[in-house]
Amino acid sequence: MKSYKRVIGIDISTERLDVADSNAKIVHEVDYTIEAIKSKILRLIKKPSETLVVCEATGGLEYSLVDMLHDAKIDVVVANPARIRDFAKGHGFLEKSDKIDAKVLQLYGQQVDATLAIPRTLQERNFIALTRRRTQLLQLISQESNRLRQSNDTQVKSFIEEMLKSLENQMKTLDSWISKALDEQSKTNPSIDVMRSVPGVGVVMTATLVAELPELGTISRTKIAKLVGVAPMIKQSGKSEERRRARGGRGGVRRVLYMATLAATQKNDVIKKRYIKLLASGKPKKLALVACMRTLLTILNDMVRHETKWGEKKKSVAGSVVSNRPAPAHVLDKS
Repeated sequence: MKSYKRVIGIDISTERLDVADSNAKIVHEVDYTIEAIKSKILRLIKKPSETLVVCEATGGLEYSLVDMLHDAKIDVVVANPARIRDFAKGHGFLEKSDKIDAKVLQLYGQQVDATLAIPRTLQERNFIALTRRRTQLLQLISQESNRLRQSNDTQVKSFIEEMLKSLENQMKTLDSWISKALDEQSKTNPSIDVMRSVPGVGVVMTATLVAELPELGTISRTKIAKLVGVAPMIKQSGKSEERRRARGGRGGVRRVLYMATLAATQKNDVIKKRYIKLLASGKPKKLALVACMRTLLTILNDMVRHETKWGEKKKSVAGSVVSNRPAPAHVLDKS
């Protein structure tokens, strides 16, 4: 990452942005509104190409800010909150407040060679909004289904059933829109047809990778596995060495990858063969499935990099991934 003359740390909350500016030109507190961002932050950044803004991933609160910064041609780092907290402790910040967090984010941007967030086009932003709405609907359907099972009141049950019907109808409509959006994007993005060619990878998996994993095909198999959270991580000290475990990563991508891998163990000959081999060697089902998740992800990563569909040079793409990777002794850490 290039060096920047100005680094700004921004801690995001629902109604307010706390700002730490290395040039001390921006006020500490800014309302989290479009007007306030334009007048109190963007207007004071005179040289966008020399400025870096660092914020945390906050489950969606950061989207509007990041998009506005990218529109203004300002580089942005969206940092992992756990990594920022570890960085803070390592630098002696034992207390925590919004103001302190903003300062920590600024220091992180000055000292760490972090990966920049990738700017998205309007079409990509709209598509991401659709995929994230689908995730919200799944959560709402799950919550309402649980309430339906727990309720004993006839009238309340009818209300819940009515809500479930509405949510399920919206889900069907949304799935149709996502499928059409993928078809439209595939005209300019060849990786979509590449991903859809893999047995077991359906519309939901493809849409999630397009929206939430733009790095697919641009980095190594080891890095992509760590990014998603399916890579075995070393934990060794002196003579003690614990079993390697996968941890961290992008939970949303990992959850969809899990379901896609379940389907692949039935529909995809390469994944099915690997899964059966792992079980035959005595690996627990969960561990074998996580190993297959990693295999499927690395296959997709190689295929997208080379723009090679499943039926094209299958042995050179898929076979090399499987034959060169021993079964990792780890389980998925969802914490």
